[in-house]
Amino acid sequence: MTDRVFYVAACSEKEGGGIYGYKMAGEGAPEQISFAPLPRANYLAFSPDRKYLFSTCSIGDEGGVASFAIQRDGSLTPLNRMPADGLSTCYVITDPAGKYLYAANYLTGNFAEFKLVGGRIVERSKQVRHEGKGPNEARQDGPHPHFCGLTPDGRYLCVVDLGIDAIMVYPLDPEKGLRADGVIRNPVVPAGSGPRHLVFDRSGRIAYLLNELGNTVMSYRYEDGRFTHLATRSMLPPHANVETKAAAIRLSEDEAYLFATNRGFDSIAVYRLDGSGGMELHDLVLTGGSSPRDINFLPGYKMLAAANEFSDQLVFFDYDSANGKLTPNGIIYQLPRPLCVMWQ
Repeated sequence: MTDRVFYVAACSEKEGGGIYGYKMAGEGAPEQISFAPLPRANYLAFSPDRKYLFSTCSIGDEGGVASFAIQRDGSLTPLNRMPADGLSTCYVITDPAGKYLYAANYLTGNFAEFKLVGGRIVERSKQVRHEGKGPNEARQDGPHPHFCGLTPDGRYLCVVDLGIDAIMVYPLDPEKGLRADGVIRNPVVPAGSGPRHLVFDRSGRIAYLLNELGNTVMSYRYEDGRFTHLATRSMLPPHANVETKAAAIRLSEDEAYLFATNRGFDSIAVYRLDGSGGMELHDLVLTGGSSPRDINFLPGYKMLAAANEFSDQLVFFDYDSANGKLTPNGIIYQLPRPLCVMWQ
């Protein structure tokens, strides 16, 4: 059952804000099966065994993290919440064993580590703050961690910091958690790119970085905590004349195509990949709404959903894997500020 379920974080603090669960219904429209209220739900992550779901949230005036048990029918049972020792908590991920949870605090320039026991968040065990700033005075006045994710081998936590143009790579100890003193700093060039999200291919040797401020995607060769730049591609058509910024990045199941969203020029840039870091712009698809904060394929990889934040719309596309083609299929759900779509 749960392998056909996906979840959407709707960030509103008002009624209707929280985590929506949907079940794939053959070739038809997904069916809503659950709703868990949660203020300012922003980003979602699963435990490695998929028994638990974690979300960012707000706790009073602070950012926080929340834990849920996933039931057999895909519904969510709240376990607990804990402040993240920062503001605008925007990303969560667990370590490979599900013993630790990591959360990025965008506005306060820090990220936190939490200990997990049976899916519950039991202790905030570490807090790490970055230092520095970038050349974009309005957006890079200080550090702004926007992503924390694992390297494919599970040995490192990558924290992508928009404010200081860097991928900060921290060693992970299976028993003691993150080692802040062993950090490897990978600068993102040119300065002012504003890196936001990172995704690895299955080989673990190639990574793709989305830059929010530069509106670019970069490919890298990855080895043992270090990234070597391979290529940079724009996400925009030559004559785009609106203010825009990048948001989400995803790979197709066969990793033949990469998808990345623009907010402002509200679209999905589609790249054909050669598997070695080469990228060729293949298509640009309008998302049918305003500010696509996230996109993701749905269970089965035959459909993709775009979370259009400012038009309160989840817009669905059919996906043809043979040619990397997205086609709007007419399914649109109204949700209060959808920000994240997650199922694996």
